[in-house]
Amino acid sequence: MRPSSAALLAAACLFCLSASRCASPLSSSSDRSLSIVAYNVKSLFDATDDGTEFPEFSVAKGKWDEARYRIRLANVAAAILAASPASGNPPGPDVLCLEEIENEKVLEALRTGPLSASRYRYAAIAPAEGGPFSVCALSRLPILSTACHAASTPAGRVGRDILELDLDVAGRRLVIFACHWKSKSGGAEETEEARREEAALVRGRVDARISADPGIELVVCGDFNESPDEYRRVDHRYATALMSVEDAATTQGRSAARLLVASTTGLAVPLEGETVLYSPWAESDGYSYSYRGSHERLDGFLLSPGLLDASGLSFASFAPASASFLMDAEGAPLAWPGTGATGYSDHLPILLILENKG
Repeated sequence: MRPSSAALLAAACLFCLSASRCASPLSSSSDRSLSIVAYNVKSLFDATDDGTEFPEFSVAKGKWDEARYRIRLANVAAAILAASPASGNPPGPDVLCLEEIENEKVLEALRTGPLSASRYRYAAIAPAEGGPFSVCALSRLPILSTACHAASTPAGRVGRDILELDLDVAGRRLVIFACHWKSKSGGAEETEEARREEAALVRGRVDARISADPGIELVVCGDFNESPDEYRRVDHRYATALMSVEDAATTQGRSAARLLVASTTGLAVPLEGETVLYSPWAESDGYSYSYRGSHERLDGFLLSPGLLDASGLSFASFAPASASFLMDAEGAPLAWPGTGATGYSDHLPILLILENKG
C-alpha cells in the first residue's frame, strides 16, 4: 500500500475540518451510555444535477425531483430513529455515521430537517474526490478533531476516504474510524485487493493510535462490504480484508493488508504483535444485508481492547435494526425504490451501545 499524497491528504483534512461545527458541549446520555448508529443509506442524492449522480437520479431527465428527495430524507431519518434506543432523549443516537451521502448539503438537510429534534450540532464529511457520495458523521458530542485518509496502489487511488474522528465523551476521548470499503461489484475475488488495501490503511492508523495510547477507546465502523467471517465464506480460497483470529494461522504468511477480528471479547488481544479488534456479530443475531436470499453482515463495528475492560467507555450491546417496516416480505432490507416509489436502503442500520463506567 502507498500512502496518499501529502497534497491530497491535506486537502481532505481541510475539507473535513471545514464541515465540523463548533459549539459548547451538550448534555446527553454520555454521562451514562453512548449510542452510535452506522448506516449505509444507499445513494442519497439531492435534487440538483451535479454530474456525478447515478443516471436514475437525473433531474433533467425527469427521473428525480425535490418531492422524492424530501421523501427519501424523511425515510432515512425514520430508519435511523428506528435503530436508536427507544428511551433516547433527544431521539436518535448520540453519534451517527453514514455512508452514501452525496455531499454536505444533503447532510445538512438531514441535520436541520427530519433529524432536527436529535440536536446534532457537530458534523464532518469526507471529500468525494469526484465520486458520487461520501462518508460522514453527525454528533451531539463535541468533535475534537477530524482527518481523512485514502488508500492507493501503484495503479492509483483505492476506494473512498476513511473519516477519522476524535470525540469528547464527558471528558474522555473516543476515536471513530468511519468506513465504506470497495463493493463486490465486478466480482468478490476480483475486488478483494481493494478492500485489503483499505484494511491496511485502517490497520496502520489503528496501530498508530494504540501505540501512542495502549488503552485508547476506539471504534472502526461502517460498510466493510464483507462479513467478519469472510475468509470462511469464500472457503479459504484467497486472503480477505477481515480475518478471524482463529483463521489467521491458516493463511500463507503474515500480511499487513488485513484486520484481525475476534469473535469473543476474550480473544481481542494482540496476536504475535498484531492488533486484534472485537466484532460483536458472532455473539449477536441478525444481519445487515441480503443478497439473493443469503443474509450477510457487511456492516459492523470493530472495537479496540480499550472498550472491553471495566473502566471508562465499555462495550454494552450491539444489534442491527429489526423494525418490520424496514424489510420486505422475505426479510430483506426494503431498498428504495419499493412499491409506490418508497423504501429505505438495501442495508439495515446497526446500533452500538457503550457504557460510561467513569
